[in-house]
Amino acid sequence: MLTLLAAAGPALAALVPSDPPRPLLVVDVRLAPADDAKPHSILVRDGRIERIVEGRLDAPPDARTIEGQGALVLPGFVDAYSFTGCATPEPKAQRDLPPKTSTDVLIDMRAANRKGIQPAFRAADVFEAGEALEDWRKQGFGALLSAPSGQLLAGTSALVVTRQAATRDAIVRESVFDHASFRAGGSGYPGTLMGSIAQIRQFLLDAARHGEILRRRAQGQPGPRPPFDPDLLAAQELLAGRRVVCAAVDAADDVDRFAALAEAHSLRLAVAGGREAWKRAKLLAARQAPVILTPPGGEEPADPDSEDTQKKKKEPKAEDAPWTYTEPLASKREKRRVWAEERDGARVLAEAGVRIAFGTGKEKPKDLLERVRKLVAGGLPREVALTALTAGAAEILGAPGLGRLEHGADATFALWTKDPLVEKAAAVRWMFVDGHAHEFTVEAQKDAKQDGAEGPGEGVDASGTWAITFEDPAIPKGLLEITMKKDGAVEGTLRGTSPAGEPVSAAMAGTVRGTALKLSGLLVTDDFRAELVFEGLLDGDVWKGSLSGVLPQPVGFEAQRTPKREETR
Repeated sequence: MLTLLAAAGPALAALVPSDPPRPLLVVDVRLAPADDAKPHSILVRDGRIERIVEGRLDAPPDARTIEGQGALVLPGFVDAYSFTGCATPEPKAQRDLPPKTSTDVLIDMRAANRKGIQPAFRAADVFEAGEALEDWRKQGFGALLSAPSGQLLAGTSALVVTRQAATRDAIVRESVFDHASFRAGGSGYPGTLMGSIAQIRQFLLDAARHGEILRRRAQGQPGPRPPFDPDLLAAQELLAGRRVVCAAVDAADDVDRFAALAEAHSLRLAVAGGREAWKRAKLLAARQAPVILTPPGGEEPADPDSEDTQKKKKEPKAEDAPWTYTEPLASKREKRRVWAEERDGARVLAEAGVRIAFGTGKEKPKDLLERVRKLVAGGLPREVALTALTAGAAEILGAPGLGRLEHGADATFALWTKDPLVEKAAAVRWMFVDGHAHEFTVEAQKDAKQDGAEGPGEGVDASGTWAITFEDPAIPKGLLEITMKKDGAVEGTLRGTSPAGEPVSAAMAGTVRGTALKLSGLLVTDDFRAELVFEGLLDGDVWKGSLSGVLPQPVGFEAQRTPKREETR
């Protein structure tokens, strides 16, 4: 029996993570992307970096040695804005006794109308991500901000590490930001932008009065007894400047509106999303307000004035000309201009002195890293992007021990095959979170049949009309009409209905690689704006995958091509 246990010991140790982790010595790693960078060794103990030395360090007797094989070591990335692990509840709108309309005329609002207001809610109290965090570890992310969303004042976010651990061990900071937006669930007041601003302003005024009542009560001065109201009490941290309100906005005008609210109520401000935040770079820099960007997705529109585009331009045949639609040159130039502005937004903010970070929001970590890589290719300095993913993001979130490779820092870093900010083929070999080691098989991440394919597989054609149904029956069915070119480029239109029952549509674009079809587009209505990302695998006339971007968590879908295409022989 003892012999059996001794033989099984290493296997059992691999299955059950040690806590605290065993000391580690990571050898033969590069601290710089250059191929000729000198090798270094990193000693980790008690979840922190104890030493970083050039060359090979002798392993302490109690340490486990991991061969880096010349891998590039980078600090663990920080996802500074994610909805992962936080299911935001709907606030209880009414907190007082209902008025007696039979005895008097109702001429004012209820005293405790809290539609969309719940600052006492904490993501730390409900955080649950489970195995989903492995997706972050595979992309080199060691921490993420789990944030509530979808309400005027949705509650506070929590900073957590991505290792598999109990919630009590995963949380780094239990309260980081108070999250705000100009949206509230349900119908009725406040159903407009003006109503949303009025609702937030009224609550802040109520909270300020509550603070004054508490102060007078504590000093024995006359005044009413303060009610037991967790939301009003939680707002005292916000009004006192001990926490930052993080506004989820994209439009530049909405940045102005939240900046005005912050100025009127002496609030500290941050911006999340920030598609047009670059237009208010000076304002944000003056207010020392950081911006957590969720870079836009979608395919890069071709530059209609470039030489390559002119060479590829083909005139329609005479017999097809009456039936061939050619997009106006002005429209192509406008699409390119808007895309270029959004791409360069991070650089404009950084040059203005605004602290920036990156967040997935509703997206996946793989998509975020790919988009940041495109920003670097488009002119954002690599070091600025790396700081925004590591130490800069950690400082914004109040966790300076994360995102650094130095003595005493948290032992959260990744070993990469290549520089992930430059090379698309870069993959994580080892991920260390709080000193806990996670090894990945690089070959399993390549998915050569899909990501490595340059175009569609043999016989694969995504063109046609697809009827889409979702795993969540609450999501209306949709109809997708798309056309695929020979190189795998796909364009089309998605048609469906809004939550209010109104018809909506969105232009979609994407690519087919192997049998993998990925489409993205922007759905815009009078009061709603969301990025839609469909990705899945084609199998004849069936397309299965997941939709992300419009919901807090990805939702599965299945699409059927109608009518079915005849098989080519």
